[in-house]
Amino acid sequence: MRLTSRVFKILRKDSYQPSTAEQIYKILKEPTLEFSQFKKALDILEAEGKVELAAGKYIAVAKGPDILRGRFEANTKGFGFVINPQGDIFIRSDKVNDALNGDLVEARIIPTRRRKNLEGVIVKILERSLTEIIGRIEVKGSQKWLIPADRRLHNMFLIEEAAEAKEGQMAVGSITKYPPKGTVKLTEILGDENSISVEIEIIIRQHNLRINFPDEAVAQAAELPAEVQKEDLNGRKDYRDGYVVTIDGLDAKDFDDAVSVEKRGDKYHLAVHIADVGAYVPEGSPLDIEALARGNSTYLSNRVLPMFPYELSNGVASLNPDVDRLTLSVESVINSAGAVESFEIHRGVIRSKARLTYEQVDASLKSKKFSDKAQEELLLTLLELKKILEKNRMARGSLIFETIEPKVLLDEELNPVKIMVRERSDATAIIEEMMILTNEVIARYLTKRRYPLIYRSHEEPADDALTEVEGLLRSLQYPVKQLSSVSAETYQKAIAYAHNRPDKLLVNSVLIRSMQKARYSATQSSHFGLGSSHYCHFTSPIRRYADLVVHRQVKRMLDNRFDFDKDVLTGELAEIAENISLTETESASAERESTNLMIARYMEDKVGEVFEAVIVGIVQFGFFVQIPNSAEGLVHITSLKDDYYSFEPENFLIRGRRTGKVYRLGQKIQVELTRVVVGERQLDFEVV
Repeated sequence: MRLTSRVFKILRKDSYQPSTAEQIYKILKEPTLEFSQFKKALDILEAEGKVELAAGKYIAVAKGPDILRGRFEANTKGFGFVINPQGDIFIRSDKVNDALNGDLVEARIIPTRRRKNLEGVIVKILERSLTEIIGRIEVKGSQKWLIPADRRLHNMFLIEEAAEAKEGQMAVGSITKYPPKGTVKLTEILGDENSISVEIEIIIRQHNLRINFPDEAVAQAAELPAEVQKEDLNGRKDYRDGYVVTIDGLDAKDFDDAVSVEKRGDKYHLAVHIADVGAYVPEGSPLDIEALARGNSTYLSNRVLPMFPYELSNGVASLNPDVDRLTLSVESVINSAGAVESFEIHRGVIRSKARLTYEQVDASLKSKKFSDKAQEELLLTLLELKKILEKNRMARGSLIFETIEPKVLLDEELNPVKIMVRERSDATAIIEEMMILTNEVIARYLTKRRYPLIYRSHEEPADDALTEVEGLLRSLQYPVKQLSSVSAETYQKAIAYAHNRPDKLLVNSVLIRSMQKARYSATQSSHFGLGSSHYCHFTSPIRRYADLVVHRQVKRMLDNRFDFDKDVLTGELAEIAENISLTETESASAERESTNLMIARYMEDKVGEVFEAVIVGIVQFGFFVQIPNSAEGLVHITSLKDDYYSFEPENFLIRGRRTGKVYRLGQKIQVELTRVVVGERQLDFEVV
């Protein structure tokens, strides 16, 4: 029997308890077997998705044909998914069986006619992810309870020894007993529930975000040079005389990508320059270890929790204008059809000529007014190339959704003063297209050279993905006969049909939710949303750890080094990919929650004002609306005084029994803001 099979057999035994590599090696009882050989077998099993490392201990992912293991990702609505290499398992709210978000669980697959993808019931909790709960104290009779602030947690926890606890306070409780009869012991009172600073602190804690850097990382960052040293330029291609610029959002704090382009005949010579973070962060160093733990930077409404300290993220690695900076640069020659005919990758040095913003670029392209001839040539050539690449990408099945991104602007006291709504524009699309192309070039080349890397993977939607939203689209008068499959063309048709409709944002949102989530993987697979067979993240190493990993492999390739065991490294990358997929999910949730918090605070003094709105959700107790600044809220059915309204879920509307008046998805109406509860991120509206 092969070594991998013998190891896997041990991990699948009913008597097996999660163990470290050293413990499993002892269980194997093969004294002639070298530990390094045994560890290689473990790494191979992990790379194949048969074994998972959790809290330093190994478990088998599968125990039998109908029992699968994985992390439980809960939804705010009560249901959730068990994440497993064989496919995400849908868990109904009544099948969760007291599992909490992040728990390592076993789920039994159950047959169903309703869904073609996997559905199951959680049968065993293997490892709890939470040891404490953050929430609001509520008094019910003689008992005091902690109500989790994380809306993915649907259990109340009885507070032990709660003499000091007061109604409405936000507190931290150490779990002394898990659900169904959960109890906690209070360890910290955070403050009043209406405090923005307390709310942000809660968001940070419930998503396990890291604020302070360890002393070792701080010390390493303090030793970084303030500027590029002369000796750092050895062996690098000099781009400092070229017209290179950065183009980012107005609020950007770090700059890790810059571009330059020339048109020679009918060919575009594009150079994308990416900050060479790895030049300052050796693998295994304190900064590297901390960056891996963080996985990515997190951009909250009132602060940034960077992956690297300021000295690097805003200093020597950031591609600030008018200073020398080290890069990994990708030069691509692109023909008029958008195909990359050739490319080169170099260690480089640049000196950015300008820090441009999306807003500036859009204004210049619209007005045809530029600061100088060099900038005009650059931006017009980039726009021309962007249109070619975009058309080429759409032709191969890539999806370009039409969405909005709210950005809350704060004053010096960190109070919200304005909500900016950013849509995809020529400027954002220019950078998006150049980065997508560069990421694909890197992924294809590393794969061709057989260098392991971390891919950005996006699986095809489940077979019934559009079936589940077909009724909604039919209610919006969409040509659902064209939505009979989950092909890219199907999605493209729906997006195009929505383009000039008032329900455009709603439809795009529904289509996005019908797809799988993108994630990181050490196994090469396609990216459905981009229509790409090979894709990785390479262009943002200041804020994403995946990119730094890929940079290191690019440097190995440039030096023609193959100084690693491919199977072992693939196993290590699989573990990293799992970790950074998780940190990415938590960061995205935290960013969204902090934005919603600030939107609620901004809207607090708008009570009584009237807004144009679009109905974006219909429920039994009313409907949800969205106003132009992206704020969403509820119109409760009891506030509709002109009739008694009934919920018709099959038609996605509510209808007045006497008048026949309807409120349906996608409908435009006028509403008045009547109430804001900041702590709950809750806005209440009434129809006017």
